[in-house]
Amino acid sequence: MEENNLNHNLEFNDIPEGNNADMYANFKEKLESVQTFPGLYAFKFILTGGVDKIKELREVLPEEEFIETPSKTGKYISITVKKWMQDADAVVDIYKKVGEIKGVMML
Repeated sequence: MEENNLNHNLEFNDIPEGNNADMYANFKEKLESVQTFPGLYAFKFILTGGVDKIKELREVLPEEEFIETPSKTGKYISITVKKWMQDADAVVDIYKKVGEIKGVMML
């Protein structure tokens, strides 16, 4: 798997505010402009709420390896998940599912 174009210059927070449909449509458009599909995509999340939130996130990405980095204070956990994605729609679908989990910030 090639990692040469993992999310360069794209963050979920770059997408303009609006209703969810607009937000995800804008994200998909920007994603397609910077990411080649199919390809390896690095999902990045910040979690509060500990182990329970990790379990909920694993329900969305059950087969994937989680790279977990706790904050210095232990209040937050940074999670990176690299997954081979077929297209931008598949990436957006995962973000929509994760967006339903309270206590998870998508980067």
